[in-house]
Amino acid sequence: MKEFIKIFTDSAKEFKNLRSVVTVALLIALHTVMAMFLSIQVTSSLRISLSFLANCIIGCMYGPVMGFVAGGLGDIIQFILKPTGPYFVGWTLSAALACMIYGCFFYGTFKKQEGKNEKKLFDIRFFVRCATALTFDTILINILLGTCWVSFMYGKGFAFYLTSRFIKNAVQLPINIILTYYVLSVVRKLRIHK
Repeated sequence: MKEFIKIFTDSAKEFKNLRSVVTVALLIALHTVMAMFLSIQVTSSLRISLSFLANCIIGCMYGPVMGFVAGGLGDIIQFILKPTGPYFVGWTLSAALACMIYGCFFYGTFKKQEGKNEKKLFDIRFFVRCATALTFDTILINILLGTCWVSFMYGKGFAFYLTSRFIKNAVQLPINIILTYYVLSVVRKLRIHK
């Protein structure tokens, strides 16, 4: 339990580091660009995007506290630049919570990797960590909370939207896990070798 609390206190200390704040600002900009130009609006309530990768990097490098703030700011900035409907605070909360989840699962993994065999082609433990984090995020944030928000916004029942959101997320989850594993593996190696 102390280690879990230490993740949050260490992440909160990142706000004192100017380099961390600037890097997070650049990653929020990357998130915004990816959300605006690398996303596909399937229906009014379903969108496929790769912008979550920038949030994974923020969570991995700077932890859950900075991740929560960056996730919320990224969603607000994205809405200001390219609104896709009415503003709803639930989506901002979901983005902030998702980035916080990534921080809880990935923050500190750089230190754990140091001194180990970095030439491994495939790190099964880190892959399981990625799969767990993204599954948790997909079920809790994308499927359950996202379906609640869509139901509130468009007035139809929870069950009406649940099926389509579940199918979309179930298909996208394995792809997101693989993308996250390889992107974060590269980020971890770059961070260690700097």
